[in-house]
Amino acid sequence: MARQGYDVQLTRYDERGWRATFYTSGIERSITSATASAWEPTPWRATQRAAWEALTKIEEDGPMISLPGSNP
Repeated sequence: MARQGYDVQLTRYDERGWRATFYTSGIERSITSATASAWEPTPWRATQRAAWEALTKIEEDGPMISLPGSNP
């Protein structure tokens, strides 16, 4: 995801689970600047689901950056 222009924040909430939040690189961190977020019981699943949501959002909105292999 770093190659796609994203930073990730992974937070553990006691025994309740994990939240992974992706942000566009270089943007100040706030909940309003979050690109995608997911809450899951394991850090792996939270990260995977949030990454999928971020990449799906790019496809729907059009790329904010040039993705490798894409036509400008």
